[in-house]
Amino acid sequence: MDYLPYEVTAAVTWEDRAAHRIMELEGLNYSFKAIHQREDYSLRPSGRVTVAYKEQGKEKYAIDYGDNTGVKGQYSTEKAAEVNLKTKLIPEYIRRSRNIFPDYDTYSEKLRIEILQSVFRGWTSDKTAKLIRDEDWFLAAIEFLNDADYEAATAPNSTTRGIATRMEALANALQEEGEM
Repeated sequence: MDYLPYEVTAAVTWEDRAAHRIMELEGLNYSFKAIHQREDYSLRPSGRVTVAYKEQGKEKYAIDYGDNTGVKGQYSTEKAAEVNLKTKLIPEYIRRSRNIFPDYDTYSEKLRIEILQSVFRGWTSDKTAKLIRDEDWFLAAIEFLNDADYEAATAPNSTTRGIATRMEALANALQEEGEM
């Protein structure tokens, strides 16, 4: 049986576009065993099955995009992951982004999306946040990449290149904001 992915809903609002950006950067942990263990494919009405996994260095299990409420052996679907991201997680992380950046809604769409994906992954850069609030875009971009996680992710033979990709996306958006 050929795999046919479910149809992704068109990104109409900027919140949808933010969700799609997070979906691009994240990834889901698929279990092909789960797909094949059920003849009726009832766990798979809208795409591949995802399986909860223990994140490195953490006690909780992740299921879907950024949802750390999973339990060992729990299954979900791509469609359920997208719905959870759009209806529960994106609104929560918009609120968190606005708490860190009071002028968040005045930033360009690209910058808001990249800030949102950085807050989603666990914003920890107070110095960069201050520079953004002060609208010192170029210095904020430099400061944001002045980080041990970024250095580790860009090191030769790094297995965490995705971290660098995310961080570079925000740094580029900050530079573009300064050019506007």
